[in-house]
Amino acid sequence: MKTLIFVLSFLFIATSWAEDTCVIHEAQDLYKYQDQILALAKKAKTPEALKNEMQSPLRCLVETFKDSDDMLTKYVAGSCLQRLMGGPEIQGFKKNREHDIVFQSLINQQLEQSDLLTKSEISDFAQGKWQEYIDFCKGSVTELLCSELLPTNDRIKVQNEMLGATSMLVLKSAYHQFSGETKRKIHQQITKLYRETSKESPLKRRVIEQIYREINKPSIELRGS
Repeated sequence: MKTLIFVLSFLFIATSWAEDTCVIHEAQDLYKYQDQILALAKKAKTPEALKNEMQSPLRCLVETFKDSDDMLTKYVAGSCLQRLMGGPEIQGFKKNREHDIVFQSLINQQLEQSDLLTKSEISDFAQGKWQEYIDFCKGSVTELLCSELLPTNDRIKVQNEMLGATSMLVLKSAYHQFSGETKRKIHQQITKLYRETSKESPLKRRVIEQIYREINKPSIELRGS
């Protein structure tokens, strides 16, 4: 009897571990995590249950997009996340009621985070987005040209809560990466967003407030220096 209980316990643990493990043999495997999240939107009995149950597949998509060196894998993960975060429909993929439920759940999850700049799904998503810039934005000669490719304030204003907040975080990464005139220009852009982003967009408002505080944090002078 003890042996049977041990075997059943082992199988339960192994099964739970397998469900929480991100297994990707090829880029197309990522669609199953997107579909799993959308299926949860149909069957989850409460918003809290949806939030908890979608954490594992969502983390798989986010971490793959942020960390993968394979361009196709990164592209598919990013495409899945774009759709879940309220991005526009593309050929072959139509948004439905489940997309709307997941989108609202994601916004609520972000608003529950105290540190949106480093400990949130949108911060990880933005890190993956920033990697698309950083490889060809190195050096003072290319910095200004690269800054022209960054999300504009007009673009951020029309983006939804999730994607707009992500674009703001990309600007934050650019601010810390660049120097001189380019850094000053991005600082002005962030300051303008801080002044103009409405509280009616609570996620974007909270993100820009945290970014503004970070980039304007007073430097600490050492005593006796």
